[in-house]
Formats: sequence, C-alpha cells, structure tokens
Amino acid sequence: MSEKLFSEFPPVTAQQWKEFIIKELKGADFEKKLMWKSPEGITIKPFYTKADVSEFVYTADSSSWVDIRRNQKKDNNWIIFEEIYVADIDKANQQACDALKRGAEGVEFIVQPKIHFELTTLFKTQQDFDRLLQNISLEQTPVRFIAGCSSGIVLSMLDEYIQQHKLDKTKIQVHIDYDPIGHLVLNGNFFTAEENMYPQASSLLKYADSLFDEHSTVLAINGYYFQDAGATILQELAFSLAIAADYLTNISELGLSVESIAKRMTFNFGVASNYFMEIAKFRAARFLWSKLLEAYDIKSYIPIHMHAVTTTWNKTAYDPYVNLLRLTTEAMSAVLGGVDSLTVKPFDAVYKSPDSFSQRLSRNIQLLLKEEVHLDRVIDPAGGSYYVESLTQSLIEEAWKIFLQIYQSGGFVQSFKNGSIQSMIEEVQQRRNMAIAMRQEILLGTNQYPNLNEKIKEQVVPCILKGLMPSGKPVYKPISLYRGAEAFEQIRLETEQLSRRPKVFLLTYGNLAMRKARANFTINFFGCAGYEIIDNPGFSTVEEGIMAAKQSNAEIVVICSSDEEYPAIVPSIVQELKNEKIVVLAGYPKEYVEQFKAIGLEHFIHIKSNVLDTLKTFNSLVKEKCSF
Repeated sequence: MSEKLFSEFPPVTAQQWKEFIIKELKGADFEKKLMWKSPEGITIKPFYTKADVSEFVYTADSSSWVDIRRNQKKDNNWIIFEEIYVADIDKANQQACDALKRGAEGVEFIVQPKIHFELTTLFKTQQDFDRLLQNISLEQTPVRFIAGCSSGIVLSMLDEYIQQHKLDKTKIQVHIDYDPIGHLVLNGNFFTAEENMYPQASSLLKYADSLFDEHSTVLAINGYYFQDAGATILQELAFSLAIAADYLTNISELGLSVESIAKRMTFNFGVASNYFMEIAKFRAARFLWSKLLEAYDIKSYIPIHMHAVTTTWNKTAYDPYVNLLRLTTEAMSAVLGGVDSLTVKPFDAVYKSPDSFSQRLSRNIQLLLKEEVHLDRVIDPAGGSYYVESLTQSLIEEAWKIFLQIYQSGGFVQSFKNGSIQSMIEEVQQRRNMAIAMRQEILLGTNQYPNLNEKIKEQVVPCILKGLMPSGKPVYKPISLYRGAEAFEQIRLETEQLSRRPKVFLLTYGNLAMRKARANFTINFFGCAGYEIIDNPGFSTVEEGIMAAKQSNAEIVVICSSDEEYPAIVPSIVQELKNEKIVVLAGYPKEYVEQFKAIGLEHFIHIKSNVLDTLKTFNSLVKEKCSF
C-alpha cells in the first residue's frame, strides 16, 4: 500500500478543535473553564498545535539556533553529583569515595555553614586538603567546591595539589563556587570591601586561566537561592541573567575579555516540581544566555554551563517520603531540560542530617534515570513538543522583560541595594504563602492529606528545620530563605509538644453522601494540625450524637451534615454543647450563617477557609480551654 496511513483523515485546525471543545462544554466559558495562569503569570492553554510555535525565532531550524537549543552534540549525558558536607576531613573523604564507588560521577564538597569563614582553620595545611582528595582522581572525577569567600584558598591549594601530583590540566574538571553577589543576596553584606569585589573576582579568573582549560569554572551564579526563597521561575531566570551581566560588565572593565569571563561561569539553577515549566526554564536559559552574549558583541556562541540542584522550598518534614516523588520529577525536569550536571539533595535533608540510606536513594534517582530510563540518550528530548516550545518562548520573552527592567535600573547589585529585588520576591512569597494557607498550592502530607499518626519531634534538628540565618551584620536587606511547609509544620510540632493530642469528634448525621464528604474534609482539615480524629458512621438521631459527643472527651465537635438539614439540627447541638465543647460547623451555608452565629456558633470550616490561620486559632482555643 503506497497511501500514507492517515491520508484519508482531513487536517484539523486549531479553531476547529476549539469549536469542538466549546460545544462539549455546553455553555461553560472556554477561557474560565480551561485556561489558567501559572504562578509566573503565563497563560496556559488546554491544547497546543504547530501554529502556536510556527513564528517563534527560538524554534528556527538553523545550525546556530540548534546549538543553543540543545547544548549537546552526541547525547543528553549529564554528570551525577553528590553533596558531601565537609566538617570532618577524613569522614568527608570516606563519604566521597563511597559515593563514587556506588554510582556518583562527581562530588560536591560543601563547607559547613558554621565554619564558612574558617576554611583556613579546616585546612590548616596543604596535607589537610590532600586528605580530602585522597583516592579521588581529579583527572577522572569532576569535583565542585562550595567554599564561598574562601574560594581563593581552595584554588591555591588545588594549584599545589595539581603540581605535586603532576596532573594533566586538560583532563581536570573543577568548579568553584565564587559568588560575591550571591553572598550579598543571602547575607545583605559583602564579604570584602565592595570596591574590592570585582578586582578579587578578576584575580581568581586569571589564576584559574593558568590552572585549567575551558572545562573548569570559578565564577558561580546561584539562581537556586531565589527558588529557595519562593521566587518564580521567571525571577530566577531574570535575576541570574542580571547577576551574570553585572559580572561580565564590571570584570571586563578591569581588563579581562568578556569571552574569558563567560567561559569560567557556571549557572547553578534550582529545580522544583512544576514539571513542564522547569523543563522549559533550562531550555530558555540557553537562549537568554546567547542573547546576553550578543549584547556584548560576542560573535561565536559560548555554551552556557548549567548545574541544577533540587530546591528545598517545597520539601516537607512530615510525610517525608513524598519528597522522593518530588525529587524524581525535579530530576527528570532538569535532565530533559538539558543540564550539564545535577545534584539531588537527600529527601530528609530539610529536617535532619542525611544518612547513608537517604543519600543512597538520592543517588539512585539519577542512576535510574540514566541507566534504566535512558534519558541520557536523546538530544533535546523535549524538542518539538508544541506545549514545551510554547512555554520556552513565553519564559524567554517574560524573563527578558524583567532582566531589562533590572538592567535599566542600574543592574542587579544596585537594584538589590535599593530593595527592588527583595520587593519582587516578597510579593511572590506573600502570594504563595496565602495559596498554601488556603490549600490552593498543595504540599502533600502537610497541608493536604496528612498522615494522622505521624510524629517527627524526635527526628527534627530545629536549626535545620528553620533554615540558616544570615552571617555578619546585614547592610542591606537579605532575601529570606524558607520552606513553604514551615508554618504548617510549626503548628503540628506544637501539637506534638502537648501532653496529649487534642481530640476532634465528628457528629455525623443525615444525608449519607454529604456527611461522609464533610467528615472526610474535616479529618483532612484538623489532621494538618496533628489532632486526633474520632470519626463516626452516622447517628440515627441528633440526641444520640450529642450524647456521644459529651462522652467523647473531645475538645472540638464538628457537625457534619447537609446544608438542607443544618437549620433543623444545629440549634439543639449548639445549645447542648457550646458550654462544654468548641462547636464547629463543616460547611458555610450562607443563608443560615447569621442565624447560627446568633445562637452562639462561632466556627465554620469550608473549602474557602484559610486553613493555616484557622488551625492557629483552634490551637489557641484548645490550650485556653483545656489543660495539657
């Protein structure tokens, strides 16, 4: 048969698809029902076609744009990194060697925050530094050093190490995390006099040029700081680009070429659970980088070096194994987006020091994606997806607008000094905090569907749970790193501190479907505070329910029935229980609310409740009413 398989089917236009969908909606508004805005403000459509991407410059099939879009020539390989916290040199070396034996391809040495400014004390001699790298071949193993303001010391000791061991510099891949602007972002101050910041960076870059070839980098742009502060993907892209522009402009004025600076840069992006948007982010970053280089009149494209690290913002201490699902989708996004390397943080790192088990699971996520799912085999696997291509183009356009706004305001550092960067992030933080409180943004196991019997008090390290404090005295307002789950976790930890858990009695009556639905809603609602729930199959009479509630030893009684039945049952329940219990109504029947309030019913829980604030109120009421 010479005919093509689908030749008998006529082509269908986007307009025809839309008309069919509108018909199926039976009068419902197409845009309100099926179109929505992402947290970045990008409008998401229910379907995409070739027409949506036909005019995008980004999707042009020329050789120059192809290089920018996919960054890889032969495959989609990436380097599997594992974090190693350096507090004890010998222990860190042992962990690194073990990780490399078990599948890690690179190691990321991180100096503990409490000794961040004491690296010279940690490495008292060159021999101490050599011990850290014992049995690790720098010619075969990529290594990252997160040393902050002590990067110069690390570079000097690396120089000595390379000379002592007569290593081939062309085979070494080392990445040093020197980011003075990032220090300003986190701490609100410079770790050296501001006028010395760029000269120091210039000196380090020149030093690196004498040590390494183009595979190694020294200057870092840590975009993941913004993700860990709750910022949007657009902000992370734009802020990272603006920081890179500050470095390129100010360091090149000291004599180094823009090309030499650009080749020594690494972009360290965060990756969260907005799956397709994160894929598009990494693809957009490549194009934005090329656009920035064009502004500096760079004729030949210098590939962007992208490292990804899974964000902590959306990770939870309660129901922590859900973090493994989050980490898996995040790792997939980073890989499908085409990163050069990836660090997957252990699932329990947000509330305690990771152990060998959690480190193994994090390592295995990447190993599975590479060895079993084979995501390393296909160049630009998301290429050609109308949806992802459209998202990529939207991120390019919107991130560039924010970048230009920052650039026209004097650059990133100046914008940070005057507080505009912080204001943009805080606006998003407030919006996301409210979305979590209202359960519009779901943190599974924390603000929705909690494990009712879970306790973590004995496992939590408080200083880790609350996050790191800025070091030194802030001159400018630092950004606030936190996790979206913190406020809910605090409520539940307060419950765990009590001598016994508060009890919630469900007085279920009447319509079977409605009482079960509202009982389940109530269980989920108060479960987020760690309360003990006393469920019931349904009482045959209101009097029977009242009697059982009185005998339950519960502090809170929630009435669960239908709106139609509430007028007949609520008055007697409230009258009998309001002096002994905290009476709550599941639902919000508008036509009866004022009537119920008049007889003493004060509390309602429903789908539009601010769950966080409501639970805080109940925590206070329970403590006031009862002795724990």
